Amino acid sequence: MDDPEDQYSTDGLKFGSGEARLLSETTSKGTQVHPQVKVITKKKKQPNHYDGYLKLCLCGLSIMGLAYAIHFIDPISVIKNIMLSMSEGSYLFKMWKSPPIKLYIKVYIFNITNANEFLDGRDSKIKLQEIGPYTYSETIINEDIEWNENSTISFTPRRKVVFEPELSAGDPYKDVITVTNVPLLGIASALHNSSIGINLALSTIISYLDARPLLNRTVDAFLWGYDDPLVKLASNVLPTWINFERFGLLDRMMDEGENRITMLLENTNTSSQYSIENYNGSPGLSQWGYDAGSNVTRTCDRVTGSVEGILFPRNLQPSQSFTVYRKAFCRSLPIVFDRQEKTKAGYPAYVYTFPKDILDPENPNNKCYCDRFGRCLPPGLSDLSPCYYNIPVAISLPHFIYANKSLGSRVEGLNPNPEKHGTVFAVQPEIGVPLFVRTRVQLNIVVKKTKFIPRVKNFDNMVIPIFWLQVELVSLPDSVLNLLSLLLIYGPVIQTSSIVLLFILGLGLVFTANIRYAWRSGLFAQRRQQAALISYRQKNKANVRIVWKSSTYAQILPKPVPTHIVESGR
Repeated sequence: MDDPEDQYSTDGLKFGSGEARLLSETTSKGTQVHPQVKVITKKKKQPNHYDGYLKLCLCGLSIMGLAYAIHFIDPISVIKNIMLSMSEGSYLFKMWKSPPIKLYIKVYIFNITNANEFLDGRDSKIKLQEIGPYTYSETIINEDIEWNENSTISFTPRRKVVFEPELSAGDPYKDVITVTNVPLLGIASALHNSSIGINLALSTIISYLDARPLLNRTVDAFLWGYDDPLVKLASNVLPTWINFERFGLLDRMMDEGENRITMLLENTNTSSQYSIENYNGSPGLSQWGYDAGSNVTRTCDRVTGSVEGILFPRNLQPSQSFTVYRKAFCRSLPIVFDRQEKTKAGYPAYVYTFPKDILDPENPNNKCYCDRFGRCLPPGLSDLSPCYYNIPVAISLPHFIYANKSLGSRVEGLNPNPEKHGTVFAVQPEIGVPLFVRTRVQLNIVVKKTKFIPRVKNFDNMVIPIFWLQVELVSLPDSVLNLLSLLLIYGPVIQTSSIVLLFILGLGLVFTANIRYAWRSGLFAQRRQQAALISYRQKNKANVRIVWKSSTYAQILPKPVPTHIVESGR
């Protein structure tokens, strides 16, 4: 047979040309076909199945490669790094430069309800009534930004405070309260160790000005400033000590002036990302004895390493703790990890709080807050006088929680409650942004034992609460929350699902290509024909010879094989 595509048949059983030659006999006259084999010549062009197989396989492998590339590149992490890098023009930079948030400062004032009874000696304790809150919103803009070569950024923060009537319990312009005369008690207490002459002169001035230790003032005047004759006199006589004529407690605390802050942009061996490198050119606070030339290493007189509370390092660990610095508090306040929670949106949050020994003088980190003679305020108080004209004011936690019980022994009306008066910082650990903040501190006046000043004698050795503040971040804007949800929840789910689906699709295409190629190449038909013939031989016990060659077969049968046996294998 000359044509390799010729096919042969014996009574319905087909043979390939190669196998037919096995059935033929060769003689000197040529090739003769076996008498049991009928020759049927048929031309048929075989289709090329390999090209389609190759294309389908390559398509499947490409899709699987795409899935691996997505897994390897991790586009969500790339997007995070781009958006959350602190570089000029980045998303994080814009949010930090002009934060789209409001901090709410809620003021709870202690109104004195038994002023006359205490002053004339009928009551030995001051009775306090907490009123408020009077709420103010604070916005921050960072200006005069300068990028430094040592991976730091310098800037000047500007703060603006606005009263929020809808979030307040009353009208600060109309509500009248009875409060301590802080300038009078403060100056008298500050001079308690001065000479007799100075104290007598002060007593004479107080009588001449008719200054009273307790005052009736509106809430707004008490917080933001009122005319006080003693303050006005002191500012005229001692302008280097008292540089203002109107006195308001919150006005003095919020008057931070113009401060230049340099912030780290990267982690270092000693400080974390977004922590303060120096404040007004210094890494420490001179009020607490910081001396750049000193070899003494202390943490309580330093601001280096503290954060402002607006940005935290990314990828936080529960073992990390921080100190938060705000000039109004005259010191850095430590916060420690308390617990991990999940937000309503589903992403994790690390919750930080003040340690219970934050204001304990036995804590080594608080040693520099004692005076130069080593004398410290009672546990639960931290001195602020070096930052406030040496007037003896001190901060504590609200209602003296975790403090020495003796602090509240001369006052009534305090109800310490850790749930209501504790501090909470909730930070998203992967991104490093605060989600929820409630910082609570109380301002008190510490009256020492005075001499020769009858009008303040009843207040000797007293710690009198004035008000407590709650600095609060309730929630981030929807735009920031949506971004967090995209980066932390939906984005990773979409990315993982895409990887799995693409891998399954690619694997399915490769599998389909192989099955399709095997089917069209006749591999399945061969197996079915073989199985049919073997089954027939076993049933009829016939002498069947099977010769395999070129993926086809030939048989010599004593009698014709039924057509349905062969065709059933097609």
